[in-house]
Amino acid sequence: MKKIFVSGVLIIITATGFFCTRENKKDTSTAVKELYTNNLNTLLNATDTFENAVKAKKGWPLLQQLFKETRNAYKQTELFAEYYNPGTAKAINGPALPEVEPDNPAYPSPPSGLQVIEELLFPVYDTAAYNELLLQSKTLHGAINRLVMVNKELSFTNEHIFDAIRLEIFRLQILGISGFDSPIAFTSIAEITVTLKSLQEYIALYKTNGDDKNFELLDDLFKQSIQYAKNNNDFNRFNRAQFITAYLNPLTKALTGLQEKMGITYLKDPRPLRSDAKTLFDTAVFNAAYYTSSHTDSFGTAITALGKQLFNETKLSVNNTRSCATCHIEEKAFTDGLEKNSSFDGESVILRNTPSILYSSLQPSLFADSRLTFLEDQARQVIENPNEMHGNLQAAVVQLSADAAYQKAFNAAFNSKGISEQKIQKAIACYIRTKNAFSSRFDLYMRGDTTQMNNDETAGFNLFMGKAKCGTCHFMPLFNGNVPPAFQEMESEVLGVPAQKNKPYSFDKDPGKYTFINSPPNLHAFKTPTARNAAITAPYMHNGVFASLEEVIDFYNKGGGTGLGLSVENQTLPSDALQLTKEEQKQLIAFMHALTDEAFDAKNNAARTLLSNQ
Repeated sequence: MKKIFVSGVLIIITATGFFCTRENKKDTSTAVKELYTNNLNTLLNATDTFENAVKAKKGWPLLQQLFKETRNAYKQTELFAEYYNPGTAKAINGPALPEVEPDNPAYPSPPSGLQVIEELLFPVYDTAAYNELLLQSKTLHGAINRLVMVNKELSFTNEHIFDAIRLEIFRLQILGISGFDSPIAFTSIAEITVTLKSLQEYIALYKTNGDDKNFELLDDLFKQSIQYAKNNNDFNRFNRAQFITAYLNPLTKALTGLQEKMGITYLKDPRPLRSDAKTLFDTAVFNAAYYTSSHTDSFGTAITALGKQLFNETKLSVNNTRSCATCHIEEKAFTDGLEKNSSFDGESVILRNTPSILYSSLQPSLFADSRLTFLEDQARQVIENPNEMHGNLQAAVVQLSADAAYQKAFNAAFNSKGISEQKIQKAIACYIRTKNAFSSRFDLYMRGDTTQMNNDETAGFNLFMGKAKCGTCHFMPLFNGNVPPAFQEMESEVLGVPAQKNKPYSFDKDPGKYTFINSPPNLHAFKTPTARNAAITAPYMHNGVFASLEEVIDFYNKGGGTGLGLSVENQTLPSDALQLTKEEQKQLIAFMHALTDEAFDAKNNAARTLLSNQ
């Protein structure tokens, strides 16, 4: 039994549940902040102990144990650290990769925090790294101190508290169970219980009587979730599909029910993920309009219908021979099936493989090199690119304005007279924003119909989110590089993609993101695209080098370019082999087929039949 006394509230947590008794009527949000403050002090003490052990040059078994205790202490504070101080939280538990600031690309910030320390201590501590370990322990201490100092000025509200709790469950659901922040020590599954227990304690502060059915339901779900994680603590064997559908999804639904029963409103600030999301897999859970310059959109059927017409309109090219749909073919899931399409003059090829437009509106960076932010700007750049459509929007306005049908369509769509460059861009962007169906069998499975995926497909999902480490870059549920749960930052990776798929291998020299943000970590870096519909959008990679998912998985299984024997100094993909068996690779591919949207079932079924016959 655990007792916590916070702000006039005695919280008692036992094996059978939690309950609390109030001794005064101080606002619950104040009590939550005091509990967070207590947890911050525990974290600070754990950090002190760890740093002192490093200074004393204690043995690596003790250092590893103290490190794990520090991580556990951080997990008790993570929800509010990430919510109120995301920059500091990233310094504490961000990826062990240099950070490039666009306004200062020449001097990328070195990584720091728990993930850097983990690399120094696990699997075995190399005493030659002592000076770096000491520096990192001091840096971590400083970051924790910043959390403590900033906390003094924070003012908690019930709306923000429930929002932070919901986002922390989503963070655990996407990043925690994938091993994103513990890629070497694999403490992620053990930390599930720590995270959920801390959330249980924060929620307990809201309980005012012993017969509240909403609390009883939530209490029971916390207990079940914690017990499941305790009983199934092997990282590679952990059944993530079952944990999400049977435990975490019901947990977030119950949290939503409690919030509504208590009359605590949802936040109305614009953001990508709806604040009233019951689960990550609700229909229309994402707000594509967030990724516009104003975070709003004049979305409507008339505008999207016009956008579709313009998407297929050859008048936007210089000689009326190309449209957006020339390369983004709907029957091919809006790709073209080519390694690289031919350039406008027909004498060469376009620089990179044609990506699908599906789910492209749910990302804060566009193009493979992340050079643009808004779909409207992307439409202009493609139309006016001399290698792609070689058009001119000014000329297109003149040509379309001479067409009475287009005049009528524009007037109806925008409720104003006239055709302009901005309206063309806007209509095409609005059309693309409708291409987020979330209608795959995976989506239906996660919404409760567990008949939608077979055993191989669920095994593939568990591999994707576990042993194969796919989910540490292709973040669920978008399965792209848009970092959850804020979904406001797009990751790029250096994979070491070869120029050709067969020996002798050579490195593809495309500089990628480095062209636009000239910083060493960006050299050969490319945005992580969505894995949704990937089963029917071959070929793959920015250069179209791999013709099948089998080839893609083999590349990752070997450790990327470095695993192929190429020299890739800044490769962000771990270079160690994944050790996936042939059966596991086949299961991964089976899961990828379950990510295909309903509209492309016929194409996907043909591909699945081919796979099953291999």
